[in-house]
Amino acid sequence: MNIGNVLFSPNGRIGQQDYWVGILIIIVGNIVGGMIPFLGLIITLGLIYVGVCVYGKRLHDIGKTAWIHGIVWLIQFGLGIVAFVMAGGAVMAALSAGGTEEAGVAAAIAASGSLFLIGGLGFLIWIVYTIWLGVSVGEAGANRFGPPPGAAEPAPAAPAQPSQPAPPQDDNNPTISS
Repeated sequence: MNIGNVLFSPNGRIGQQDYWVGILIIIVGNIVGGMIPFLGLIITLGLIYVGVCVYGKRLHDIGKTAWIHGIVWLIQFGLGIVAFVMAGGAVMAALSAGGTEEAGVAAAIAASGSLFLIGGLGFLIWIVYTIWLGVSVGEAGANRFGPPPGAAEPAPAAPAQPSQPAPPQDDNNPTISS
C-alpha cells in the first residue's frame, strides 16, 4: 500500500483495506484537529481533500464516479441550512412571544433539538455512505478508472525500432543459413 497515493491522489482505484485505513486516518485527523485551536482548522480543511481522494478512489473501484461524493456533501450542506433555519425560527418565535427568560430557555431547547435531529440525520447519512463504500465489492477487471487495486500496471510499450535493412551479402559478410 502506498499511503501517499491513497491519501493524496484522486486518480485510480483503491480496495477495501486501503479505504478503511484512509477512513481511519481521516477520523483520527479530525479528532486531533478538533483539539488544536488554529492549526486544527487547517488540518480539517486539508482532510477535506484527503476525503475526496479516499472516497473518490473507492467509488472508482466499484465503477462509480467520484461526483457521488459531492452529492453527499450537498445533502449535508442542505441539511445544515435546514437545521439553522429551523433553529432560527424557534428563537424568533420565542422572542416575538414575549421575550421572557422562560421563552428564551424554551427557544434554546427547541433550537438545540432541531439542530441535534437534523445534524444526527446528516451524521447517519455519512455513516451509511461510508459503510456502503467499505463493504461494496470492487469491479473484478479494469474499468474506466484503471486496473483493479493490486494489479500490476501494464508495462509501457517499447517504442518500435525502425527495421534496418539487411547488410548486402558478399564474401566479407557471409550469411549463415540454417
